[in-house]
Parts: sequence; structure tokens; C-alpha cells
Amino acid sequence: MCRSRPASRPLRHHDPSLADPAPSPASRGGGDQRRRSPRRAVSCGRTSGGSAMTLPDLPPGTPDRKELDPIEMAMHELAYGVYVVGSVEDGQANGMIADWVMQVSFEPRLLCVAFEDDSRSLARIRKNRAFIVNVLEEGLDGMALAREFLQPFDASKIQGRSEAAAAQRYHKLDEVEHTLRPSGCPVLDDALAWIECEAEQFIEVGDHVLVIGRVIDGEVVGSGDPLTSVYTGWTYSG
Repeated sequence: MCRSRPASRPLRHHDPSLADPAPSPASRGGGDQRRRSPRRAVSCGRTSGGSAMTLPDLPPGTPDRKELDPIEMAMHELAYGVYVVGSVEDGQANGMIADWVMQVSFEPRLLCVAFEDDSRSLARIRKNRAFIVNVLEEGLDGMALAREFLQPFDASKIQGRSEAAAAQRYHKLDEVEHTLRPSGCPVLDDALAWIECEAEQFIEVGDHVLVIGRVIDGEVVGSGDPLTSVYTGWTYSG
């Protein structure tokens, strides 16, 4: 999950494709077509009270995995799925990358998604109670689709942006094929599967909020395997 943070807690990206993009939304994918980078070179987690994310390639001077403390190194071994959570506000659909997603009950069927406490998607879901988890498909196409949603809506939240780039606002679905459910939430055409939920509980835990959603619909629409952090080499942990 690449999440936006308040100005006092800037989001620090080390992905060159996110550093100062061209105005066109199509440029957000960055064109990275490699299968996987070493996990030691890719991390997404908390540093100095904020969020930090690194994706291939890393510039010189970026902290290496060997510089992490032992607990953080152990936490980086946790594997997660890579999902796009769809939400809606005032008729405007949106999507965000999420990693901390899991089923937490069989009867009734419940899913839990963890959001940073200042997430725009969280605010939308609090308001509308509707969200969809899009399960992405393993492979280069799935990674490219995921990268479309790494860019925060408010580009000023990324440290090091030029004034012009920081003024950009990104509607991530503009160039991603999708279908809207009656709730207004998006289902990505190239998703492996989708699961629609109605939010029932919001539980504050540390710097995140757990959203417990009752599953109301879903479908498998692809034929591959789900995209995970083991494949991408990306982590959101520590």
C-alpha cells in the first residue's frame, strides 16, 4: 500500500518512476517489466514515524536490507498478496494498492483490510460502507497493473517532488479498464478475481484502521495465480 501522509510525515519514495512523473496518467506505470528484484533491495515500511517505499531500481545511497534491525528483517519475510481496493465517493471511483488483506470469518464471510489512519480510501469507505478487493494476477501484466495504483492522488505527499509535479492530482482509473458495480466501486477488467464487501466495523489499531467487511458478492474472472509479494519482491512491513 503506498499511502499518503500529512505534510509533517512525508511519504518517501525511492522509485525513480514516481519521483517526478510526466503529467500523463499513462506514465505512472514506470515501465518496469522485470520479474523480481532481490527482496533485500526492496522494502516498504515505517521509518521515522512516516512511510517509506522502495521499488526497483534503487538509487545509490538507499539503505540496504543488511542495515535493517533483526526484527525488521524478520518482519520483511512475511508474505502478502497484492490487491487493488476499490472505493467510491460522490460518484468518483478510486483504487489503491493494499497488502494487509485477509479473510477473518467463514460464517458470516468477513474480510479484513488494514488502512493507514489518514487514507483517503478509508475516508470513502467510512462514508459509503462499500469496497471491492480486486485480486491481481501473477505476472508482468499484474505487476504493471499494480503500479498504476502506487501513485497517491495527492502528489505533494511524495518527498522531493518539484512544485509543478506536486500540484498534480491523479485519477488512477482514467486509463485502467474497469466496470462499476451498483455500489459505484470498480472491478478491474484484468483482475484475477474480485470480492465485494459492505463495511461493518472500523477498528483502530496503532497507526492503522482495520476495516471488517461482510462479503456480499464475488467472482473469479481470470485463470492464473494471485500476485504476491514473493513474486514482486515488494514488501510493506517492518
